[in-house]
Amino acid sequence: MGAGAAALVLSSLTAPERTSAGAASDYVVSCFGDSTTWGANGEASGGGMDIAWPGRLKEKMGFREVYNFGKKGSRLAVTAERKDSFVERLDQVLAKPADLFLVLGGVNDFQHDVPLGSAGEEDTHTVCGAVRHIIEGILTRYPDRKLIFLTPMKNNFQHPTKHYPGSFDKNAQGLIQADYAAAIRKICDYYSVPVIDLYAESGISPFLPAQQKRYMPDGLHYSEAGYERLAERIGGELRRFLG
Repeated sequence: MGAGAAALVLSSLTAPERTSAGAASDYVVSCFGDSTTWGANGEASGGGMDIAWPGRLKEKMGFREVYNFGKKGSRLAVTAERKDSFVERLDQVLAKPADLFLVLGGVNDFQHDVPLGSAGEEDTHTVCGAVRHIIEGILTRYPDRKLIFLTPMKNNFQHPTKHYPGSFDKNAQGLIQADYAAAIRKICDYYSVPVIDLYAESGISPFLPAQQKRYMPDGLHYSEAGYERLAERIGGELRRFLG
């Protein structure tokens, strides 16, 4: 999946040390994710942050400012082969104060066989430990801000040279993608962190050929129309949390 840009500020404004968010137009939002936050499109053109859902969300919701901390290939958990997990990038995110933090990840953990761990796990080499670390890190630094996790959308990835498990295939851990989504929800439940369940309800299926062709060219990443639809779905859910 290669390397991605660190972060893009989707406004000319600078995030203040503290903000007082009321209306959506007051909100500074941090979007923490992988390639599907960065804006990869699964095509030769590569995509980019200009088509990604965070920018579309800013337009739809009227947010004051949005940061895109998407990184191609990033796992939630720490792994031996990479140094850009969500855990390892967390300080970069925390350095930019925001009113709302959105965290979307986990599909790379599933596809690359990262252990789930258990609900009480603190080892950041596991998904449960990583999610716990991210939640505690954000809400310890910014206890009065809003944090929402988004479960990773279903995938039917058609890579040209490698095999990756689709949502309903077992990975080397003997797990399917729903197990990873459930682990994220379970840790969030412990901390009373809201979850937008895009795994179950993104409104886009890579297992419907017509939708995959239009919205998910390679079965994992989204086209411009796909990110537009995804932003609509996320925005619709956010309104009940920000109201």
